[in-house]
Amino acid sequence: MKEKQSPEISLLKAALETQTKQNQQLMLQIEKMQQQLDNLLRILYGKKSEKKKSPDDDNKPDAPSDGKPQPNKENDKTTDTKKQPKRKPLPDDLLREKIEHTLSEEERTCSYCSSTCHHIGNEISEQLEFVPASLYVKQHVRYKYGCKLGCEIKIAPMPKQAVAKCMAGPSILAEVLINKYQDALPLYRQSLRFARQGIRIPESTLCDWVMHCADRLQPIVFAMKADLLRQKKLHTDDTVIPVLNKGKTKQARLWVYVGDGSCGPQITVYDYTPTRAASGPQTFLFTFKGFLQADAYAGYDILYQTGDIIEVGCLAHARRKFFEIAQTVKHDSIAHDALNIIAQIYKVEKKIREYDYQKRYFYRKKYLKQIYHAFYRWLIKKQRETLDKTPIRQAINYTLNHWRALQNVFADGLTVL
Repeated sequence: MKEKQSPEISLLKAALETQTKQNQQLMLQIEKMQQQLDNLLRILYGKKSEKKKSPDDDNKPDAPSDGKPQPNKENDKTTDTKKQPKRKPLPDDLLREKIEHTLSEEERTCSYCSSTCHHIGNEISEQLEFVPASLYVKQHVRYKYGCKLGCEIKIAPMPKQAVAKCMAGPSILAEVLINKYQDALPLYRQSLRFARQGIRIPESTLCDWVMHCADRLQPIVFAMKADLLRQKKLHTDDTVIPVLNKGKTKQARLWVYVGDGSCGPQITVYDYTPTRAASGPQTFLFTFKGFLQADAYAGYDILYQTGDIIEVGCLAHARRKFFEIAQTVKHDSIAHDALNIIAQIYKVEKKIREYDYQKRYFYRKKYLKQIYHAFYRWLIKKQRETLDKTPIRQAINYTLNHWRALQNVFADGLTVL
């Protein structure tokens, strides 16, 4: 017969269970916040690269074994010093200014026998110099012609300009665009650069020039977009763009769409939207039919409903979840094991990257699918072994939730991981 517990003991047990659950929740919260802190510290002070050392690197021999005796590196002092990088020669097509350096008659006298030394050769040292860019003014002199009877006056027309009634010529406009978009040089710094050469061009004027150039280039962008949407496979992603606004900086979005070059040239088109609303990619990809490789953003879901666009999951986004955990856990862990399995997938992909799409398709079926199946079984097993709401469990759940899209890499050889 079981002894009846007193009410005090029952209350203590219930309180203990409640306290244990609260402790578990607090530990999960601490673990999650610690990972967030480590990720922020890595973003601020750590390496930005997500490359990981391959496990095979530790097993590589230090030197090739060819049967010949190898030198003792411990006694070789030359191995302690770093190998000096070899300077690459300057291009032959650069303009060269020849400067000759000779010795005077007195300096050519031999110090031992007092005879005059004769010319036996040259030693050439090349030094790279820079000529600053120069500004010049192009004057358009338009001759006027008038009728002797005063009927009319005629004048030679101006040639067509990139921007009407603008003092900037095409070369200056191209320079401003390249500096801003290729070299990431803000307009206010370009204004200061012009000021150093004695030309005052306000930042607002440079901004107007950029806007006018954008209007002129718009037809080219439309043509590129039409060619892009005819491709069979696209890759897309978005990034945050800060936009100045009165009182507060707005967070806009810049979407990149990259074509694979299967139908025409390989094209990249950027699309700006003021927000991350789903209408942005849905409007841009309205006429597209093919494979779309993207992240797990819910705004893409409506595009997949018709079946015209096939979702291809991005393995890099799934890998990043495990990578962020592995950076905070230095010893071997589930996250490290996941990275090693994904490294095997990328090893196969690296080998077939230059293959044509048909050969890539059959190679994946033969060699890559078994790795995917093993990875899936491993994820299911680890999902049962890990606690809910932990970072590693969330990484596993993310990968499994998008597993169907990740497997679409086998649907066609056009997709490239």
